[in-house]
Amino acid sequence: MAKMTDAELSTALAPARANADTYSQQLTTHNDRLESAYLSEKTGDFAPMDDQSSAVSSDIFDTVESDMPPQARVFLGSGDIITFKPNSEREADVAEAEEKTKYINWVVRNQPESFKLIFNALKGAAIYKNSVLKYYVENKKSVEMVEYTNVDALEVNRIMESLQGADLDRLKVDIAEQNETEDETFDIRFRVTRETKKLTIVNVRPEHFRITDDAEDIETAQLVGDTSYITRGDLISEGYSKELVKSLAKVSINSNHTSGREGSYKEKENDTNLINDWASEYVEDSDIYVKIDFDGDGIAERRRIRMSGDIILENEYYNHVPYASFSAILMPHKAIGLSRAEVVYETQRQKTSLLRGLHNNVYMVNNPRNIVHDDVDLDDMLTMRQNGIIRLDSDSQILPAQAVFPLITQYTGDASLKAMQYVDQARSQKTGDLLVSQGLDADSIAKETATKVNAITESGAAKGELIIRNYAETGFRKLFEGLAWTASRYQDSETEILVLGKEMTVNPSSWLYDHKIESKVGLGAGDNDKLVQSRQAIYGIQQQLKAQGSMLVDELGMYTNLDGIVQGLGFNMSEQLFNNPEEPAETLKAENEQLNAMVLQMQEQLKLMQNPMAEAEQIKAQATLIKAQGDAQVKLLEIETKQQQFMAELQRKNDEQDDKVALKITELEVAAGRDLSAQHQENMLTFDPATGDFE
Repeated sequence: MAKMTDAELSTALAPARANADTYSQQLTTHNDRLESAYLSEKTGDFAPMDDQSSAVSSDIFDTVESDMPPQARVFLGSGDIITFKPNSEREADVAEAEEKTKYINWVVRNQPESFKLIFNALKGAAIYKNSVLKYYVENKKSVEMVEYTNVDALEVNRIMESLQGADLDRLKVDIAEQNETEDETFDIRFRVTRETKKLTIVNVRPEHFRITDDAEDIETAQLVGDTSYITRGDLISEGYSKELVKSLAKVSINSNHTSGREGSYKEKENDTNLINDWASEYVEDSDIYVKIDFDGDGIAERRRIRMSGDIILENEYYNHVPYASFSAILMPHKAIGLSRAEVVYETQRQKTSLLRGLHNNVYMVNNPRNIVHDDVDLDDMLTMRQNGIIRLDSDSQILPAQAVFPLITQYTGDASLKAMQYVDQARSQKTGDLLVSQGLDADSIAKETATKVNAITESGAAKGELIIRNYAETGFRKLFEGLAWTASRYQDSETEILVLGKEMTVNPSSWLYDHKIESKVGLGAGDNDKLVQSRQAIYGIQQQLKAQGSMLVDELGMYTNLDGIVQGLGFNMSEQLFNNPEEPAETLKAENEQLNAMVLQMQEQLKLMQNPMAEAEQIKAQATLIKAQGDAQVKLLEIETKQQQFMAELQRKNDEQDDKVALKITELEVAAGRDLSAQHQENMLTFDPATGDFE
């Protein structure tokens, strides 16, 4: 069969696009409700009755905001989020995996917009049903005008060459305007067009994301994509013809960027584009990834299709889906899960009702209604004025005490407060804030045993840790895998990055291996603290063994343990804090290899001298040999001296380092917001050389 025409392809995509659009509109309605509740807006389920309390409980806001600090600490901290694991022990394989780890973590964490990107993804997943990151290699074209005056003909080419420099592939210089002057020189304007490629990550607005409603995950969905808006001028600047762009249907958007293909666009009068210019008009811009048998071979392949309305702008084979989706709570067989806001929504609605009832009751108790006789002047009664006068009809026969008396309203606040406390406990069970559900305020915590409080804290933190693990194993895993895949295929230029203060050149187009990845986050904070404490205890044992001259411990083993402690505290800076004992050894090894090479050279000269030769040549060779042997002995003596000096200096530094290690660890604990010193002492073991045991 022949390939599909554009019209046939557009028709084939229509049902899946309509399904995804409808599902997106449903999700947008749901997300708008969740966002309104997060902001405690007085709409929808939280709209107040007339003349009643309008208070809205802030349970969703409190839950989301309490989630953010630990998540930000994990994903925006200094350690790697994901590492690439080599497939073998081959040097090239290991080096490439390390390079990928450093580069992709740098792309995700060290860009100017990285904090906002990650923060928006995490917070979006907490409020909305999911949040999405999109990644791609951006082909960016910038145009700059450079003007020169009174330039002669010989200088024109020189100027063009100097503007272009050595970057011939990505920079183009041509003459935009040229005017000859009276003295036969030129006033000239050069157009400098620069093309760059950058690995880019962007947040996709929830209402822009598209996925079919039966999708179990992004990779296997019938259709995945995003629909946004672009001006006609931007499309023309990308290289599309003016005739094609002119044929695209104009759309108008509101301030909330409401999207959708069927009847969701606003009319022209609601258009937020205030510039009345053809090039500034908006058109639909849909980026779609779908599996379809486009070439008619009976096998569906993944294709990337860019459309505006029903018109196809681009159509290419693209065996990847460049989206990473985050959901706080995963749902089996669902591409989109639940948010923290959804879990707490009903709790907030219930608590809002109780809160308003409490407010209304207290107001009526403090401002009771009055029973008033007909002879009382009602205007005086309704005038709230200090030392005011209430007039009574002159012909009235009733006593003043009988004319006005309050209608007592019973106070029910205690019952409301107990009910609100019950609702708070229910919310705490859902969210994992078990300290609240157990009623352990600051005073009661002080009375509880550390063991009980730690048990409650760890139990409550488990749900938060699970959410972090969800993000790491789904959204971030997909993001890192996708970035490595995209960079290796579409980023064909070297990039300079800065890792731990060291410059590093990366060329993703040279990557050859598909590496497995491993998440480095999601380990419970409590478990991580215990690991650090255990390593500290082991380091104490290592110090004791070293002091006793035991052969069971060496400097490399102690350095490795210290590196684990530093990593456990959330830092990636061991080489900056402690000397790696392997590095000096490598230096001595190189010098010894150089000496061995000299000895081999002299042996070859001796072999040559065994052949018949003139006496003069023999004498000359012998003299050369004697000199070389003498030089070698001197060099060997120098190396031995250096070795002795190195060992002495290493011992001195180790002695100094032992005194500083505890201080370094304490400083890191303070920076990490932890106090492990007490636990370290509890876990410290003492080695008894008489028995050979640790006590």
